[in-house]
Amino acid sequence: MPQNKPHILFLINDEHRPDVQPIEGDTAIRMPTLSRFMEEGTYFRNAYTPSPICVPARQSFLSGLYPRNCGSLNFGDPMPTEVRTIPGQLGNYGYYTCCAGKMHFVGTDVMHGWRERLGRDIVGNNGYPYPPVKDEHHAQIEREPGTGPKENKVIQEVRDAQPGLGRWMRYDKYNVDGALLFLEEYFVDATYDRPTANPLCMAVSLLAPHYPYQCPLDLFDYYMQRVEPIIEEPNKQFECDDFFRVRVNEDVTYRQAHRATAAYYGMIEWMDAQFGRVIEKLEHLNVLDDFIIVFLSDHGEMLGTKGIWEKQSFFEASARVPLSIWYPKRFGREPQIIEQNVSLVDLFPTICELAEIPAPDELDGHSLLPLIEGDATNWHDTVYSELWRAQNGPSVMVKEGSLKYFRFDNNKGWPEQLFDLSKDPDERNNLIDTPAYNDALSKLRTKASALPPPRRKDENNCFIDPHHPIQT
Repeated sequence: MPQNKPHILFLINDEHRPDVQPIEGDTAIRMPTLSRFMEEGTYFRNAYTPSPICVPARQSFLSGLYPRNCGSLNFGDPMPTEVRTIPGQLGNYGYYTCCAGKMHFVGTDVMHGWRERLGRDIVGNNGYPYPPVKDEHHAQIEREPGTGPKENKVIQEVRDAQPGLGRWMRYDKYNVDGALLFLEEYFVDATYDRPTANPLCMAVSLLAPHYPYQCPLDLFDYYMQRVEPIIEEPNKQFECDDFFRVRVNEDVTYRQAHRATAAYYGMIEWMDAQFGRVIEKLEHLNVLDDFIIVFLSDHGEMLGTKGIWEKQSFFEASARVPLSIWYPKRFGREPQIIEQNVSLVDLFPTICELAEIPAPDELDGHSLLPLIEGDATNWHDTVYSELWRAQNGPSVMVKEGSLKYFRFDNNKGWPEQLFDLSKDPDERNNLIDTPAYNDALSKLRTKASALPPPRRKDENNCFIDPHHPIQT
């Protein structure tokens, strides 16, 4: 295989609200590492998650397929092993693929195309083909009373915000430590002098800034003096599951919301510093400029917008995500911002094209290369997002141009939503009953209704139905 293939590094975080970035005008947040690559690369201002919940979002990104086509509709749904993934496809063409950190795979397949995985997220069944044993020797494990999952979880997470290194942040440090050791071995392997010749595709995937809302004390102090909580009421003509509602001065105090907001900001800066450790290692090894660096998050965080916290919403704070691509050897270091709508499913064909290897035919995504090179002539400008059994599902979002439509098919009578973000970027005015938008609404409803049904699977987690490409 030619040795001039670019190395590829995915920097992935979890639950990063898209407007909490310097490039979006937030003057409080400090993100020097990631801002560097946005300021020298391509930033996609209107990038959207295929699903605003962790597991389906990540499986869609890896597979280039929307959840209904990749077989991972819900938080606990395993993606079939037969689905091709970015690391699997690149691995077939000579790339060595390694992931350090969170992939959120569920079921028996904990690799899905990665050749090597590092860190605390590699969890699966024990793999033995025997039925579980429950005899007199079976361990009976019971939680101590008063421990375990929190009641009123979203509210309690806001109440519990505090300085400290949260559980997931400890995982992240462990994962980054492993990534640094791996990179030393891959490019030098000083002990045996056996550096790996293959091009590398690596993901460093962190959980921060996912709650619990905790961050180191110095960052907590810094942001308590610089940010305020978002205090809003839900929109009129809008409903969602009460699970996500947090009423300031009723469910939590103003100070508790303030502390959670400061901790969230601190987690983002801490996350950026962890990625900085990886970049510093690549610079030390003198290989940084040989990389394509992609930064993305799986979904956002409402953080009090519309009176809601967490994710599982199609409002911008939850459904829009940070996304940037840095590749100076091909595109130079002049910054550019792409305004067209793009989806995380578009990354699979993009990476294949940049690496000059074939992309699978069955992908739902489209290569972003024409947009990066300044040709938006044939760009469809339509993206989808979907939820299924989660609290706000089943529901679907379609965004085309500046118009965003979403609806709930849960038989609860929740009203449809239509927003024109060019005139109403804060999504306050539901246009669903506005006559001037009737034609546009009809078109978006048709697109949502034309989506194919989810592919069915058998008891072995294999597809029964063929892939039906999403028509954009």
